[in-house]
Amino acid sequence: MRAPVIPTPSARRETPVARLVSLFGRLGLSRLQARAWGITGGYALFATLWVYFSDDALRALGFDPARRVHGELYKGLAFVAVTSGLLLLLLRRALRAIKTWYGSYRLREIELERFKRLYAALSHISHAIVRQPDRNELFQRICRVLVEEGGFRLAWIGWHDAATHRLVPVAVWGDDNDYIKTIQVYADDRPEGRGPSGTAFRENRPYICNDMVNDPATLPWRTEVIRRGFRASAVLPIRVDDRVEGTLAVYADEVGFFRDKEVALLTEVAGDIAFALANLAREASRRAAEEAVRHERDFSDAVLNSLPGVLYLYDRSGRFLRWNRNFERVTGFTSGEIAAMHPLEFFTGPDRDQVAARIGEVFQRGESSVEAGFVAKDGRATPYYFTGILAQLAGQACLVGVGIDISERRRAEAAKGASEARYQTLFAYAPDGILIADTQSVYLDANASICRMLGYERHELIGLHAANIVAPAEFPEIGSALNAIKASGSDYGREWQFRRKDGSFFPAEVIATVMPDGNLLAMIRDITERKVAEWALRELNETLELKVVERTGELQSALVRAESADRIKSAFLATMSHELRTPLNSIIGFTGIVLQELAGPLNPEQAKQLGMVRGSARHLLELINDVLDLSKIEAGQLEVGAEPFDLRASIARAIASIRPQAEKKNLTLDAALAADVAGMVGDRRRVEQILLNLLNNALKFTERGGVTLSVDLVADFRPSPDASARPAVRIRVTDTGIGIKPEHRAALFQPFHQLDTGLARQHEGTGLGLAICRRLAALMGGEISAASEWAQGSVFTVILPLNKTS
Repeated sequence: MRAPVIPTPSARRETPVARLVSLFGRLGLSRLQARAWGITGGYALFATLWVYFSDDALRALGFDPARRVHGELYKGLAFVAVTSGLLLLLLRRALRAIKTWYGSYRLREIELERFKRLYAALSHISHAIVRQPDRNELFQRICRVLVEEGGFRLAWIGWHDAATHRLVPVAVWGDDNDYIKTIQVYADDRPEGRGPSGTAFRENRPYICNDMVNDPATLPWRTEVIRRGFRASAVLPIRVDDRVEGTLAVYADEVGFFRDKEVALLTEVAGDIAFALANLAREASRRAAEEAVRHERDFSDAVLNSLPGVLYLYDRSGRFLRWNRNFERVTGFTSGEIAAMHPLEFFTGPDRDQVAARIGEVFQRGESSVEAGFVAKDGRATPYYFTGILAQLAGQACLVGVGIDISERRRAEAAKGASEARYQTLFAYAPDGILIADTQSVYLDANASICRMLGYERHELIGLHAANIVAPAEFPEIGSALNAIKASGSDYGREWQFRRKDGSFFPAEVIATVMPDGNLLAMIRDITERKVAEWALRELNETLELKVVERTGELQSALVRAESADRIKSAFLATMSHELRTPLNSIIGFTGIVLQELAGPLNPEQAKQLGMVRGSARHLLELINDVLDLSKIEAGQLEVGAEPFDLRASIARAIASIRPQAEKKNLTLDAALAADVAGMVGDRRRVEQILLNLLNNALKFTERGGVTLSVDLVADFRPSPDASARPAVRIRVTDTGIGIKPEHRAALFQPFHQLDTGLARQHEGTGLGLAICRRLAALMGGEISAASEWAQGSVFTVILPLNKTS
């Protein structure tokens, strides 16, 4: 950085200003001396002339001797008066000259003092430029020096904002009244941009305003200028790389303060700032470059040290140039020990010869690889896979190598071999037939079981297509089955008719899936015996179903007759109740006898099928009972009793009856009865029927959690708005089941309505239970309601009067 011009004492004597001051001093002193000598000489001349010529003058005027003696007094007084006037005149001129000279001398002294302060400020700025590494700190220091050392009222530096065109203050000193905070200075052509700072920035030249009050350029800020006492200002552009980036502005409280020497000094300050900024930029670039190099080095070290394996670099002589920390960790050698070792020292036996050959290949051909045992300091050898390439480092051929621990791979390969052996054993001895086929259903392999089923040898099956081993009637299904497997990855439980080599057929169940390699695996099970059992059971069911159909036809005839005449409906219900229940009870009873093996032993499949018959008969009996109850209610023939009974005992019986179902589904079944729940007057059997229906319904639609029965008393139950309040019992059945969708709630208590319908039904039932519960509750003077959230559960609430009048 260029040094500012700081005058030394000898240099200041040689400056034009110093020489001018010296000349003025010498001239002023000579003038005073000449005036002093002139006054003295004039006085002496006048006195001499007066002494020599005064008497002659009196004689010439005609004064006699006596009068001349008497006139001597007046002559002396006249001499004193004339000489005093002359002396006064000379002294006044001398004093005026002294005063003028002293005023000029004081001005020169003030100007010298101001220049001394400016030069001192320039010196401090030079030191700040050398010491301050930060731009903003440098700007603030410069402004402070200009105010405290240079004697300016205010100094600030504005930096150009390209987005707003504003000269933003980045450093301010001496602004005790916040002048800079109250003004907006711009660098464009708006009024706030035509001031001293904006003009200096835009025109790239100093702008000197020695009368801020009267300069038109200061008009937008004139009020603030006058109020704060600023009278002169100087603004100099600050250039960075020959481009104006900001301005330096200083203010003084004296009109005409800035003259050529002050402007020259401030211009030098602006130049020093530009030089310092360029130097800071160069220093910042240098630091950034060094930082980038350091980051690059740190990054490369981090990358090398983060590699999972070992990395190393050595020259043709085998001298290690660089390696990562993992190399030291794996081998157990220190960095100093590695630096003194040869690469082949990490290998033993045949591995060393093999590695030496591969090293030669790298330096000859450019790359190579090898698997070898990497020997650590403790003598332990770990299998590694090494790769090496030839690289140039500072003009020197070097080998860059990477080693990866392959111990896990070796173990995985061994485990894979063992797994494949187990697979082959399972494949060979599996009881089910196994076929492996490609995506076109051409067989690639077959186990012994499928060979026995089909009567082929293994080599005969390989290469055959599915069409070769299934019945001709099944041919159209092959394509759809393949598409199903490809679409969803598997096809479970599909039944096929297979054709043996001798032309006979047998039924089989096939489970097919896609293997990881894309081929298909099919497991085939012969289901001939199961089909025979199903045929026998179907024949038995057809016999039972024929009897059910006959009785159902009678029921349908009875229902038609009941609808044709209300008069005979009551007789039909009374007669058919016994006729419908009797055969079903007979079926249930005789089936139970057979299941008890009183008529002879049964095999497990027969017992299973007869159990299904008994279950179907019981379900049909429940259906008939529900239909008869609903018919009686709708016909007005069902009467409810009004007798005292123990409500707690009824609840206990209902819970005990339903608990086995809950335990079978691993559900909880809890009862919470209020302490004041005891007896009530009503129809015990119908109350229990409602309880059982609600509990059965809750368990049927609950797969997790449980069911809770809670009972308490209500003091003021009103079945309708105009009815009088009565004490009642409130029964709630809460479950954590599937809940009820909003669109199904309106038909919830309708006969024959169920939540799941169609062929995909998962829950059995007639859809009459809730309808009967609502009608029974209404007959007993109560009501029933439901609240539910889909997938959250349901709450069914029954309110019944405690005293049912008959």
